[in-house]
Amino acid sequence: MAVYAVYEPPKEASELFERAENLAFVKEGFSWPAFFVPLLWLLYYRMWIEFGLLLLVYLALPFIFGTETQGQAVSAWASLGIGVLFAFEANDLRAASLARRGYRLAGVASGRDRTEAERAFFTMWLPRVQAKPKSVERNDAPRKESEIPGAAARSEGEEVIGLFPRP
Repeated sequence: MAVYAVYEPPKEASELFERAENLAFVKEGFSWPAFFVPLLWLLYYRMWIEFGLLLLVYLALPFIFGTETQGQAVSAWASLGIGVLFAFEANDLRAASLARRGYRLAGVASGRDRTEAERAFFTMWLPRVQAKPKSVERNDAPRKESEIPGAAARSEGEEVIGLFPRP
């Protein structure tokens, strides 16, 4: 079962089809393309900072371990280890890169493959987006507790643990 985090760009497109096309599906877990061609994978997803850092690490390995035969062998093993570690973390780095560019998490989808996960996500996402009026402006400013509907006034000594008041 494949699990994908779905990210939406900061600027919402006017057309629903275009908005759906701009969604980024990021698979959770190991990335085989990032394992076999890590630098090309980073270039493909336009992750310039990560590309520069990984290139710097790969170029520094021969200087760290030396150019003798034994140093080259250790450098090769270290390179393999870094590649495996990068492949495990590549999709998380992509999610962080999207968040840095202003993308926000739109939801999570799962399925046997990407097609099934997309179908499941759009089945849930499309009715929610179509029902949302376009003229409503988002106000992400934090609200006072008295402005939140359904929030009961608490006395000064009453504490809350998680979502439940202390007995």
